[in-house]
Parts: sequence; C-alpha cells; structure tokens
Amino acid sequence: MLTSLKPLTVPQATLSNGTKTVVFQGMMHVGSEPFYKGVVYDLEKALSDGYVIYYEGVRGSPDGDKWFNDTLAGGGDLSANYKTLSDVCGLKFQLDYFQLLQADMAARPERHVAADVSTADMMHEYERLVAADPGLAAQVQPAKAEAAAKTGSSEGLSSVINLLDGGTPDQKRIAGYACRGFLTWTLGRPETPSPLDPVILDYRNRALADRIAKDTHQLIYITYGAGHLPGLLKDLQAIDPAWEIKSVKWQRVVEAPDDVTGHLSS
Repeated sequence: MLTSLKPLTVPQATLSNGTKTVVFQGMMHVGSEPFYKGVVYDLEKALSDGYVIYYEGVRGSPDGDKWFNDTLAGGGDLSANYKTLSDVCGLKFQLDYFQLLQADMAARPERHVAADVSTADMMHEYERLVAADPGLAAQVQPAKAEAAAKTGSSEGLSSVINLLDGGTPDQKRIAGYACRGFLTWTLGRPETPSPLDPVILDYRNRALADRIAKDTHQLIYITYGAGHLPGLLKDLQAIDPAWEIKSVKWQRVVEAPDDVTGHLSS
C-alpha cells in the first residue's frame, strides 16, 4: 500500500539567527489523528516554554473573499472542501484539532497570532503583478482548475467518494484505503511551478519573514504548510544572512488504517 511504502511526511524544523529561534511545524490540511494530536501536544509544550504561536490561514476580507474563492479555491470554500475530503477518506481536518487550544487562546490571546495575509492583500498583490505583466492573467486560467483539483475534485478521487457514499461496508473500507493512497500520491508529488506561486507562496513567505523579523519575541512557533519552508528561509536570510536551519525531524501525516482483519480457514 502506497501509504505504508511511501509515507507522506512534513518537516518540523528549528531555525535561528543566533538571537531568535523559530520552530517551523509543517502542516497539511488533511491527515491522520496521531499527527494532529502530536502537533497539539508540541504546541502546548511550546506555550509552556514561552513561545508565541503563529498560525497559517488567509484572513477573510469583504474586498477580497470573492476574488480568493474564484481564483484560488476553484470557485468553492477551501475549508469546506478539505473537511469533506477528510470525512470521506477516514482522516481528520487540521482546524478541528486546533480547537483544543481555544481555552489558552481566550486566556492569552497575545500568544496566538493569525500571521497570514488577508484575501484583499493577495488580491492587491495579484493585481500589481498583472499590471506589470498583463500576460499573467491568461496563464492563471489553467491554474484555477489545478487549484480546484487539489481540494479534492479530481476524477480519481470523485470515484472513490462515490463508492464511499453508496457502497457496502467492505467496499467503503477498501475505498477508504484507496482514498488515503490517492491522497498520499497527490500531495506527495513534487510541486510543479504555477503562475499563482508568486501570490500563494512568494508573497505570503515575504510577509511572514517580515513579521518574524519585526517581532520582539525571541521564541516563535509556526504552523504553516510544509511547502512554505524553503521560501521562508530564503526570505529570512535576505533580511539577515545569519538565519539557518539548526535541526529537522520528519513526521508522518497519513497513517495506514489500523483495522487489519483476516479469516481463518476451518
């Protein structure tokens, strides 16, 4: 099974410039329960050690929400799509587990930072890029379809979802395995460059690096998509060449199903 043979992994990297320490916890929107429980445990320990927590999550804005949904979310709601994907694959949605930190968020809001940009910020950056390169708008059209596929609307996964919805218990169990394997294969493939990368990755990485550089806290713990780490390090080094990765450990996001059954012949 692909999930066991080629597991989907994310990094937990510790970065430092000698005075400030940043722990970057790579995240996926959908994964297995042990992964998210481990992340929450580490976050709780980080809070007790004095860290400030940075959370990924593009902030909604009346000016930018429609543009964001139409251009980057395939015309739908990203959170709703990921929630559906987690349900049909027998996995978990990351935002459900961050609810475990609600009490601390209420008691110490200054330690929990919504560190991402807004939909309006991204829209304005996109408009700036299109003004500089009018051909970019035409290149974005196929990227919209790719964005929709990444949220679970591809043909292969749709057939698995249909089987999960209408099949027998055994068929649903087998389809669940297939769904996890499909997800492992899809998310584990090397990312191909997209014309939207300057907005989705580069712009947000620069904004995050700038926030880290200006933050007066010396201990920062980041929960962000794993694909942001290389660009973030590059942007931090552009501000201060002393930034470097001190250590990395890898964590498995999607576990193989635990329920293994068999039949003994009489």
